[in-house]
Amino acid sequence: MKFTQLKYFQTVCKYNNLTRAAEELHISQPGLTHVIHELEQEFDLTLFLRQNKGLILTKKGQQFLNETNLLLEQVDSFVSRMKLLGQVNQGIQFGLSPASATLFFPPILQEFHRQYPQVKVDVVENGSMTNHQRVLDGKLDIALLSSDSPMSSAFGSYKIAVTRICLYLSKEHPLAKKKIVSLKDIGGIPLVLLSEDSFLTTNTLKTCAQYKITPKIILTTNQITIIKQLIQNNIAGTLLFHGTIPDDTLYQAIPVQEFRKAYIYLVWNQYNPVSTAVKHLIKAAEKVYPRPVVDSYCNSRDLENQILNN
Repeated sequence: MKFTQLKYFQTVCKYNNLTRAAEELHISQPGLTHVIHELEQEFDLTLFLRQNKGLILTKKGQQFLNETNLLLEQVDSFVSRMKLLGQVNQGIQFGLSPASATLFFPPILQEFHRQYPQVKVDVVENGSMTNHQRVLDGKLDIALLSSDSPMSSAFGSYKIAVTRICLYLSKEHPLAKKKIVSLKDIGGIPLVLLSEDSFLTTNTLKTCAQYKITPKIILTTNQITIIKQLIQNNIAGTLLFHGTIPDDTLYQAIPVQEFRKAYIYLVWNQYNPVSTAVKHLIKAAEKVYPRPVVDSYCNSRDLENQILNN
C-alpha cells in the first residue's frame, strides 16, 4: 500500500464516480480502477458496490475511508512539522506598526506558537508605509499593514479588521464628553502622533489638508507609553485606531467625523516564495480571525445618530 493509493481512494469517494475522480487526478480511468482493485485485493475488502449510477461505498468501505482520512491527516501534519524543522533557525521576519502590535498581533502569535513553539518570530517595528515597501523588497516575510483601500495586487492579503481612527483625550479634557468630533474641533488641540511613516499620521495629514485644517503637532513618537502619559496628564491628544489604548477611567476615545474606515491586513509578497512557516502563520491568523473584526465605531447608522445628537 502507498499513500498515493489512499489519496486516490479519497478522491473516488469524493465523487463516487471513477471518471470524474480520474479527471481531477489527471490519470486514466483504467489506471484508477486498477489502484482501487489493488487496495481491495491487499486488504481482502470490497470497498465499493458498482451500480449504473456510479459507485456506492460498502459499510467496510466507509470504515476504510474513516481510517484513511485519519491517517492522511496525520501524515500531512507530520510533513508540515518536518518541513518547519529546517526553518527554525531562519525564523519569520514580521513587520508591525505600533498600533497593530498592541491590537491584533498578540492573538496571532499566541496561536502560532501554540502549534509551532520551535519557530522564532522576529518582529520588525516600523510604520505601515515603511513595512509596505519592505514586504515588496523581500526584506520582510509578512506584515500587518493599515490602509483605507484594498491592498495592491502585488500582495497576498488577508483582512483582519475594519476599524476607525479616534481622537484620544484625557477624561478631564472639555471635548471628552462629546460623542463625535470634527477636524475643526481637533485644530486647536496639541497632538502627539506616531512617526511620519505610519498610516495613521499620513492619513491624518492628508485628511486635514483636504479640509484645510492645520493640526497642532507637538511630538511624533512610536512609543505608545509616552503617548498614553501625555494624554493622561492632559498635555496632548492623539489619533489612533479605536482600541489601541484600552478603555479605562483615564482616557476617552472619540470617533472623528471626517475619517473613513480603515482596514488592517495581513500581507505578504505573492510574487516571492512563501515559506512553510509563513503559511502556517497565515493559517493561525485565519483561525484567530475567521472573519474581519468590525469595530463598533464603524457602524455608519450609529455614527449618523451621534452626529445628529452631538
